[in-house]
Amino acid sequence: MRIVNLSYAAILSAFFVLFCCAGCGGGSSSGALSSPADDYTGAETLDMTPPATTVKLMFIHHSTGSYWIRSGDNDPWGGLGRELNDNNFYVTESDYGWDAEIGDNLGDRTDTVNWPEWFNDTTMPYVYQNASHFDYPDNTIADPGGENEIIMFKSCYPNSEVGDSIDDEKDIYNSLLSYFEAHADKMFVLIIPPPEITISSAALTRELSNWLVDRDNGWLADYAETNVYAFNYYNVLTDPNNHHWLNDGIEENIVSTDLIDPAHPDELYYPTGDSHPSSEGHQKATAEFVPLLIGWYNFWVNN
Repeated sequence: MRIVNLSYAAILSAFFVLFCCAGCGGGSSSGALSSPADDYTGAETLDMTPPATTVKLMFIHHSTGSYWIRSGDNDPWGGLGRELNDNNFYVTESDYGWDAEIGDNLGDRTDTVNWPEWFNDTTMPYVYQNASHFDYPDNTIADPGGENEIIMFKSCYPNSEVGDSIDDEKDIYNSLLSYFEAHADKMFVLIIPPPEITISSAALTRELSNWLVDRDNGWLADYAETNVYAFNYYNVLTDPNNHHWLNDGIEENIVSTDLIDPAHPDELYYPTGDSHPSSEGHQKATAEFVPLLIGWYNFWVNN
């Protein structure tokens, strides 16, 4: 992926300074050593210019997504909704209680094992037409009408426990690709499940997250279209020096060896009273995700 326009770089740099240095309780990544086996660097320079016309997206989520999307003036929390609006993305959502077909409560089922229930020709028309707002009802831009063009989907933190093998998770994610490929007029963004405070399968969880992100050797290595992406929400929340971001337009997934909390390299660095990530962690995720989304969207549209 390499397309270039760095007009948004100054804004991105400001986000990094604000959220990743001062706000995240640690030093910047400039002095952090990374592990080449875990890192991923994209081959393309991405166009960081926000879309000129409003793009409609749906975010499929539960509670961590609720905190992340919240953006009110008196309740900033993760700020994702407002930041999406500021870059011309209009937000719709599903959460607990959302129905595709009447009474099916599909919104209650967003674990990794449930994704085949969603990504099929019976269910997805309801997703494309969704206009519901659960946790971010106050879009600051007008609904452009029409269908949701981008589908973001996320499982909650219990899915960071993968057991003694990640083969079953890989099989599920691979099974979705035939649907995505048949619907290249839509863009699909997997938000990799966030970490828990304690993860018994942490090494395998890290391996799965790296596999999902690595477009050269991982999940999407043999995928022919340009409409599927994965954001390493898991990695971003494991340490202030771990990142999935754009660096001068280049996508980087950085798994650092210079950690603020080296005793827990693969678990949640930003807890609240439980494994729901804090406002600080979510603001870091917002700062890193939105420029990536812009770059990915431009690459998809231009290809």
